[in-house]
Amino acid sequence: MKGVLRSAGIALAACMLASPAMSDGSAPERVIHLKGTTNTRDIGGYPTADGRAIRWRQIIRSDYLARLTPADFQTLEEMGVKIVVDLRTVRENEKAPTVWLGEHPPQFFHFPIGDSHNAWFNAQRKMMKKNNFTEEEAVAHVIAGYGMIAKEGPPSLRNLMELVREPSNWPILIHCSAGKDRAGVAAALILEAVGVDRDTIMRDYLLTNEVGRAEEKAAILSSESKRTRTGSKLGRGPSPGAWFPFVGVQPDMLQEFYSSVDEQYGSMDAFLTDLGVDQDARKSLAAALTEQADPDGMDP
Repeated sequence: MKGVLRSAGIALAACMLASPAMSDGSAPERVIHLKGTTNTRDIGGYPTADGRAIRWRQIIRSDYLARLTPADFQTLEEMGVKIVVDLRTVRENEKAPTVWLGEHPPQFFHFPIGDSHNAWFNAQRKMMKKNNFTEEEAVAHVIAGYGMIAKEGPPSLRNLMELVREPSNWPILIHCSAGKDRAGVAAALILEAVGVDRDTIMRDYLLTNEVGRAEEKAAILSSESKRTRTGSKLGRGPSPGAWFPFVGVQPDMLQEFYSSVDEQYGSMDAFLTDLGVDQDARKSLAAALTEQADPDGMDP
């Protein structure tokens, strides 16, 4: 979602805060430390309802990859990444394409969620141009974006889940722009499909704030926005709290996605079935993507 916000300030924030903070201590480490991203991590280790756990180093979620260094590409190749799925809009993809610098590039799939010309993205561009939005306006706008994902995302999410269901495609890396909204929903759907509980899914979702150092990014963006002249005004850019929804997450955002799914489909089970992941497919995916839980390598 954040792609349409990529101003000089956002680029500065990304550069200053590259290389994520330390993870929650899981083994293997959940955070994948790349110099060119700020929110790359593994969804392995989470427990499922039947006492198993997600296998490590199979499904990776990330922000955009255009700033990866040669060493970053080498890291991903050493992990064996076979497929990269880009959930950004066409416009975001064209403005910041991934040019793989390694010797063994993965397959790339572009499954846009949302259209840069739709009402939600147009409203966001107007907010950025106005440069004086409030925290309440930003929160309401980003929350509405999760309704947009539920409404417009199914074709791309269906394509994504088709790739995820095939173990020969793993390890697979799924990314959007900030790695928090579209990639966050994608990660939540995969975890839902294999039987991870909602509290754990929410915990993984909120980890963006710690790993991506969202408060620091918001402060940088606020400082930069105050240097941007809007008409005859200077120094009146949005507060850090107003910027936070664009770089961080909060429970109401993901909950809006769940509520929108329930409203449109009746249940998450029905939504997953519509995405091609019915009960049989879920059992097959869980059998392949989970393993006997290791108490030392599983999140509580």
